[in-house]
Amino acid sequence: MTQDEKNPTLEEQIAMAARGQAASPESAAALVRCFAELSPAYVFCSAEDLSLLDTFTGDIWEKYEDRIDTDTYRGFCAFFDLLIAKDSEAHGLVSKPEDVDPYRPMWGTRMNNAMVLLGEMLLDQAMGRRAHKEVYHCLHQALGQYLDALEGPPFHRGETEAEGFQLWKGCLLRDQDAGQPMAEVLVDILRRYEAAFHSLDRLDHILTCLGGLALHLETLGTRYDLQPDEEGISQMVLHVARNQLGEAAFQLRQALRRYGIGQDHTDLPRTDLKQEDPLAYFLNLAQDYMPNLPDPGEDMEICVLRTQLFLPYRAYGLERLQQLAEQSPEDFRNLLAEYVSGDTLAQSMRGINGAVGDLYMLFVEPYLHMVPPEQSH
Repeated sequence: MTQDEKNPTLEEQIAMAARGQAASPESAAALVRCFAELSPAYVFCSAEDLSLLDTFTGDIWEKYEDRIDTDTYRGFCAFFDLLIAKDSEAHGLVSKPEDVDPYRPMWGTRMNNAMVLLGEMLLDQAMGRRAHKEVYHCLHQALGQYLDALEGPPFHRGETEAEGFQLWKGCLLRDQDAGQPMAEVLVDILRRYEAAFHSLDRLDHILTCLGGLALHLETLGTRYDLQPDEEGISQMVLHVARNQLGEAAFQLRQALRRYGIGQDHTDLPRTDLKQEDPLAYFLNLAQDYMPNLPDPGEDMEICVLRTQLFLPYRAYGLERLQQLAEQSPEDFRNLLAEYVSGDTLAQSMRGINGAVGDLYMLFVEPYLHMVPPEQSH
């Protein structure tokens, strides 16, 4: 390579920047190192962000705060690693295929949500909604350059970790153009996540409306009688008795609660109307699911995606969903048919786990293997 090839002209550098490329491998590595040494406050830079993160991970933070370097983004990534290690639902990226439950989040709901929150905040930086130039420029270099920088010094992985990273990198580059700017890659990942989330969100909406129907029917099927107490004399106690309708509705609502719907009734739709046909009322609610999720790549205000893309704490699983469907009215069983009889449920969770795994491998895993500047000489 000639000296001129090593040092692009100003016009060539401008063209590279327009295509989302750093001027050289050295400048790409410098962008990554600068990003790694920034304060995490430039990423988690609002009280709302910190409050959401604390909602998912507060207990881990309180217990291990002294083990986390809060001065650098590189050091802060240890927080996510601790969350994985301590989460009771942990599976990990290298679990054997036969050990992976296809109906549950890869690391548990709170870790998945924490990673999506990180992705959303980096997206705001990448789209220029938060003005920190080092983060912005790091996320506008080409994917291939960024990945190469993550494998050079000062990143030092063991043999097993290096093989795992290479395997994941090969899979990613089969779906993503190496010349694509990192900002666009981030948008694509969040779009994949959103598509999978949309499917599960629709399922949750159907089950929530089913829970509202069960609660309504249980109320209609309950009568209140005054019965003598044990003394059998003058005092009267309130006695609750359910007829067949109320008992069936009660059992369905208990099954929904085990699924995670209506734990405290706050998420159940309610009506004070004396419905002649409550089934039709709640069925219409279930069919009227209207997602209002913005495209991550659209020009929108900062923080628009916050709180809209987080998984609820559901006990997803085909067997439990089949049991719920069997107990449900026929019209609701028809709505649930695609989740019960097809691969929709597992496919949605695969989409969510795949997107979250890519976020982790791009923005957390490498920085766990990064040697601090004072140790790299």
